[in-house]
Amino acid sequence: MARSERESAIRYPLTWMLGVDSNLRVLRTLVRHGGVLAASDIVRMSRLSRESVRLGLLALGALGIVDSLGSINARVHRLNELHYLAPVLTMVFKAEAERFEAILSAVCQSAIDKPVLSLFLYGSAARGDDMADSDLDIGLVARPGDLADVVEGLRDAVRGPAEYLSFRPSVVGLDIEDFRRLTNNSDPWLENVKREAIVLLGRRLEEL
Repeated sequence: MARSERESAIRYPLTWMLGVDSNLRVLRTLVRHGGVLAASDIVRMSRLSRESVRLGLLALGALGIVDSLGSINARVHRLNELHYLAPVLTMVFKAEAERFEAILSAVCQSAIDKPVLSLFLYGSAARGDDMADSDLDIGLVARPGDLADVVEGLRDAVRGPAEYLSFRPSVVGLDIEDFRRLTNNSDPWLENVKREAIVLLGRRLEEL
């Protein structure tokens, strides 16, 4: 099998900036912060290893998209806003963040007029370790007489936004009586859900 050929950095700098996970995440962190950051701050905010951040800063510095200032022992880093691609990259990362907020808003709006006691995300998306083919796990708690209609109504309402925003909603509902029974039995699945849940609407799960 023929090996892939390396692309020109001067012709295709985005391959070099965004085609390596550590470069992309370092750049995203700097763009979203908007100011100067020490390498240790980038490690914490990007959740990369120290070595990955070091290599990412070296690569992005060589491409001219990141400036490094100060002495070796007190160095900070920032986006080079004078770089030709800096405005476009800033817009891309801004759109990325806005898309996730739009997904959360769409899920909330899909349930805003429904008798939901609690609406929440759980699973890999809530933890932040979801993959490209992962579902967006949406949980809700409602009264027994409302549950079936609420679940079906939310599935219908979120279908359009899901197509536009490119996510895969998976809606699971619990009636409040089952929820309390599982809580009293310290059900392992529900305990995990409570730990990772991001509540979007209604009461916190611990309050039900």
